Amino acid sequence: WLHPMDAPAGQLRLEWVYGYRGHQCRNNLVYSADGQVVYFVAGVGIVLNRETRTQRFYLHHDDDIVSLALHPNKQFIATGQVGKDPKICVWDSQTLETLSIMHGKHERGVASLAFRSDGKVLVSVGLDDSHMIVVWEWATGTMLAQAKGHGDRVFDVQFSPRDPNALASAGVKHIKFWVLRGNTLSSKRGIFGKHEVQTQLCVAFGEENIVYSGSLNGDILKWKANTLVAIIPTAHKGAVFAIDTCDDGFATGGKDGLFRLWDPSFSPMASVDVASSSVGYPGLQIRSVCWRDRLVLCGTKDSEVIEVDVDHKDTPSLLAMGHAEGELWGLAVSPTHAMFATASDDKTLRTWNFKERVQLAQVPLAEEARSCAFSPDGALLAVGLKHGAYEVYRVKPKSLQKITGDKLREEALHEMKFS
Repeated sequence: WLHPMDAPAGQLRLEWVYGYRGHQCRNNLVYSADGQVVYFVAGVGIVLNRETRTQRFYLHHDDDIVSLALHPNKQFIATGQVGKDPKICVWDSQTLETLSIMHGKHERGVASLAFRSDGKVLVSVGLDDSHMIVVWEWATGTMLAQAKGHGDRVFDVQFSPRDPNALASAGVKHIKFWVLRGNTLSSKRGIFGKHEVQTQLCVAFGEENIVYSGSLNGDILKWKANTLVAIIPTAHKGAVFAIDTCDDGFATGGKDGLFRLWDPSFSPMASVDVASSSVGYPGLQIRSVCWRDRLVLCGTKDSEVIEVDVDHKDTPSLLAMGHAEGELWGLAVSPTHAMFATASDDKTLRTWNFKERVQLAQVPLAEEARSCAFSPDGALLAVGLKHGAYEVYRVKPKSLQKITGDKLREEALHEMKFS
């Protein structure tokens, strides 16, 4: 046995993180001022350089991150996490320095974040029973005001870019319009009138403090003060998960796998079917959009980051891939190639090239996976499943071919090994 003092000096350094947190999140994918792509997965904030294919990491969260906001200077980032006393970190995407940490006002998690247009104030929404809305002077970590958001889930909150004291929040069967006066937050509930009360998933301010909200049924609603004044019907076929605001207008992303671009008065300009593109697939859902100049970033429910140049929309770029919702249980490294395999609760088995940092192959499984293993010659890959079955695949450079399988018992196969 080696004495502990004989162990070689060394440490592990994070080099690359696969994937993106798309499930149960929205509008959590942005361009920074220097053109980097900023997002998160697990408890890691990621700054991706698309040109060099390198990542830098913000590592000061101690639980999963679930919300993100971009400062008006497009350099500072706010991220909120889950946990018993979840914290909000504001950090610099260029230096990765922590600028401020706020906590003590939310429970379970921070569902949504937004900066005010002057950059001095941050608003957050909690996952507690009252879905507390808290306004912070983030540089000092001082709470300016707080109020109960709603009895049901609040999905999004935004400041008006023109009125520093006006906010809007959207959630399950409601939308609310807020006014900040000193240390007091007061609200008026949106009046749907004769229209059916719909769950509102996202919200954005337009010209003259007009507010637009994306609905569960695919409509976009137009609000003046707290009254519904117009509906853009079936803007998407299914839920409108995200609205992004920029100088050119608005971008929306939906359950139908499309993103749509709109001018500042919310008249349609363009529509791109990402699900039907060369990197898409049936059932792709867009949970985040970010439109800057001719480029649009899309974050999907199943953990892809896709970039589309609207002048060349037939050739989108896949910037990141990962497993979808659930835990990752199986991990194995090929003994013969620059390849590893992963198996997950999302009922997929995948192989990856760790030199190129890309996914090589993906196959669907009958149930959740619990383990995987390569054969000694690297030619075969076995996966153990949650309810006692296993499957064996022949490993090819960019595909997996099933050759056999069986069910051994009812309990999970937590460990697989070749003799």
